[in-house]
Amino acid sequence: MIQLLSSCAPAFLSPSVSLAHSARVGFGLALSLLVGAAGSPVLANTVAKAEAECRLTDNGKVVFDGGCSIKQKDGSGTVGFVVKLEDGSTYRFSGPNRTNLRLEGGDGGSNVLFEDKGAKGLFSWNDGTRTRRLSVKTNETTASSAGDRDQINTRIESDGRNCKSAILAKYGDGSKMSMADVNVTLGASLRQSIDAGKTSLADINRSGLDYNFTTRHAKGKDPIGTCATDGQGTVIKIQSNR
Repeated sequence: MIQLLSSCAPAFLSPSVSLAHSARVGFGLALSLLVGAAGSPVLANTVAKAEAECRLTDNGKVVFDGGCSIKQKDGSGTVGFVVKLEDGSTYRFSGPNRTNLRLEGGDGGSNVLFEDKGAKGLFSWNDGTRTRRLSVKTNETTASSAGDRDQINTRIESDGRNCKSAILAKYGDGSKMSMADVNVTLGASLRQSIDAGKTSLADINRSGLDYNFTTRHAKGKDPIGTCATDGQGTVIKIQSNR
């Protein structure tokens, strides 16, 4: 049995920085990859996300049946699940392992049971007046570790340096411009996609990265614009205002 804090739906967890690879796996397998069959320790800050189908019942009556998403985070001795339904309801479970979780927010006081049924996970709890069951059947899962995120950050820095060098070579001739005068930042939409786990290391290795850049001390008007790299980190396009 799992101790429960409450049965109310709290706010959604902040998205993780990155995902490394994706594979079509079942809910049970995804959890086993993260916490092990017996809840054994794994790498800190491991994250799994999946689109899913959810069914929520209240005293046997179906109150939701439709699309949802689930995220699991394992790190620093804590396992967490966040289930977000399409109707906007969000359920956050956390604890030292998946057999000792609490549902955060609200009045609490109920016992909760988590059951891994292969491609489906089932959370059940009773608050004293009603029994609710939330089943989550996953479609696609993506997983990453702290090492994966380190690789993405290293790639962002490396491609950024390549862009700076290419920009300096293109606009620095005959000027006092240096590498320190070129500033590159990852494109906002790409950064959001990486932070939300929608762009993985595999995606970056396939499609490259996009940056915005500004300069100073160039000869004439200081150019600003964008720089793109390919999957190998080679600069393939520089577009600017001059």
